[in-house]
Amino acid sequence: MTEHIYLARQAILDNHDMIMGYELLYRESEDDSHIDNPRHATAAVLVNVLNQAGLKNVVGDNIAFINVESSFLKHDFIESIPPETFVFELTATGTIDERTIECVQQLHAKGYSFSLDLDSYKKMSILKELSPYLSCVKVDTSSFEKEFISVFLREFRNKRLTFIASKVENKEMFNLYKKAGFNAYQGYYFAQPDIIKDKKLDGNHLTLFRLCNTIQTGASISEIVEEFERNPSIMLQLLQFINSGAFHFRSRISSIHQVITLLGRNALVQWLMLLLYSKNFSNETRFQNPLIIMVKQRTEIMVDLLKVINKDVSVTQSSQAYFVGILSLMDTLMHVPLSDVVCEFNVDDTINDALFHKTGLLGELYSVAVAIEEFDTNVIDNFLFRHKIEAKDFEALMLKVFKSATNLERSVDLV
Repeated sequence: MTEHIYLARQAILDNHDMIMGYELLYRESEDDSHIDNPRHATAAVLVNVLNQAGLKNVVGDNIAFINVESSFLKHDFIESIPPETFVFELTATGTIDERTIECVQQLHAKGYSFSLDLDSYKKMSILKELSPYLSCVKVDTSSFEKEFISVFLREFRNKRLTFIASKVENKEMFNLYKKAGFNAYQGYYFAQPDIIKDKKLDGNHLTLFRLCNTIQTGASISEIVEEFERNPSIMLQLLQFINSGAFHFRSRISSIHQVITLLGRNALVQWLMLLLYSKNFSNETRFQNPLIIMVKQRTEIMVDLLKVINKDVSVTQSSQAYFVGILSLMDTLMHVPLSDVVCEFNVDDTINDALFHKTGLLGELYSVAVAIEEFDTNVIDNFLFRHKIEAKDFEALMLKVFKSATNLERSVDLV
């Protein structure tokens, strides 16, 4: 019987708030044959990523981190993997004995890269022994006193290691660990809303909302073009974005009339909304890159799962799922409460209930999209069971989503 896995990825950001890598998370599916040990689980992920999806489609030009147990390092299979493809992360749960250290030394000499999960004071002696062979150290920030972390980083500063702070969930933690000397961070701090008291919605954002409403309310093409012509900076941003590589037209697009003709109204509204997240739309560049990748992944998961559940899904239903995903991160983008954004955009009750109460099918889709980001497999399992979605179909969908988000990441970097 074919083995299927749940595969997710979590971004790792550098000190410039840009994605430097992804940790690949995985687990075997409940309703297929179980992968009976961690070595087989790691092998299954590597085969899927390398042979089926293609590593570039999953992580782009970023580093791919993957958890490995000692048993995997001792198996001949590892030498069939090109050394430059992954950073092998020695897991917090695995036992690191003398034989494991010998394997790391031998594989390091062959060009393989390693990271160590540091989750307890007991691991310090192992870190000192392994440090010549490591490229990264991932520190579980919840396992150490803050004072110890600062001293520890100073001690190892000359080791030429990249130190990654994990479980960084808010801005305060990010600032604290950045000051302490970390090089990179893993967690959802970049997606947490930083609400600024009495902040008003940005004029550019309101203009973009008005453009979306003009298109959605059935205005003629000439009226839409006129609206864009009143806002040349937004029109230029949109044309640059569409010509950046995210689309594959035979010739460059030079007018909004062409955009509407080739994309259609619904797709135009969707890409206008994504433009909000692009790093050059506003003066605030912080977190724009990871936010646009997250919103792209979130919206595509919701729309694609909706199509799996309902083969005859309407354009309206698909559009609603898309807008829930887009709006769900608007508070983070704009630094105002989500209720203010939703009020300004004048969304209907179905979208409102999905966003604030996670009710209805849209609420379910939103919940499972967030669960995938957080790798909450209980929520994923329940959703797939409830809607009779096969593990193989879910796996294929996720690989497609990763490829699409990675392509967008490349195109956004060009804008």
